[in-house]
Amino acid sequence: MAREYLNVRVDADLKKQLQKLAKRENRTLSNLVETVLGNYAKRKSS
Repeated sequence: MAREYLNVRVDADLKKQLQKLAKRENRTLSNLVETVLGNYAKRKSS
């Protein structure tokens, strides 16, 4: 699957929270956000 860039702005506190979660799960911030968005899209598409 081809990869594309998606730029978003988030609150600084949210970014810090997401970075902590990503670190805890041994994944990159980008991977965490992609997973979260993918799960959301799947739930909403059903």
